[in-house]
Amino acid sequence: MGRSVFVLRPEPGLSATMDRGRSLGLAMEAMPLSGAEPVGWTLPEGAFDGILLGSANGLRHAGEGLEKLTGLPVYAVGAATAREAQERGFPIAQVGKGGLQKLVDASPPDRPLRLLRLAGEEHLPLHAPAHVHITTATTYRIVHHTLAEREAARLRQGGIVLLHSGAVASHFAAECDRTGVDRGAIALAALAPRIARSVSDGWQSVAVAAEPDDAALLSLAADMCH
Repeated sequence: MGRSVFVLRPEPGLSATMDRGRSLGLAMEAMPLSGAEPVGWTLPEGAFDGILLGSANGLRHAGEGLEKLTGLPVYAVGAATAREAQERGFPIAQVGKGGLQKLVDASPPDRPLRLLRLAGEEHLPLHAPAHVHITTATTYRIVHHTLAEREAARLRQGGIVLLHSGAVASHFAAECDRTGVDRGAIALAALAPRIARSVSDGWQSVAVAAEPDDAALLSLAADMCH
């Protein structure tokens, strides 16, 4: 498949996406435009029944505070986040598919559930059901990088860009404008509709994965290469 497929997400997801795409025969190119860094935080008061994770970054950058949460079951947005939580010794209570809101909505209504959400500075608001109480602690922030000229030159040749995050998608669009990359040369494959809405218009095409997971996104990219 001749079209280049650019991956903007940071590690460790970057390598996983690159490997999965190469296994499909795609011409993958790494172009990470962001990275996560820890922020100072304190454990909120109160007892919790579990940890809610929309990203493994919530655990990865929690530092020493994580020791006080050992043993709490994790409610993970997806399989990759659940695997990392397991590797860190946390039991898994529930693994979602289709976003954090759907995961919260699917929690059994037969008992109250008090969840500690470990999140980034930029995170989506959640609407908790009546039996679920969510307390949010910010453990990390996303730092964006500028497009280097060599990267902009590659993008000017055209290709498909994978968008895993709304914040990164918006930053990418701004960087294309700053560096003179023609949006009409770039096709976008977005993980979810809200991410696609983050980039305005002018692109060669914008498509959304059938499911909000990496495998579905890469399947979409493979279809777009034909």
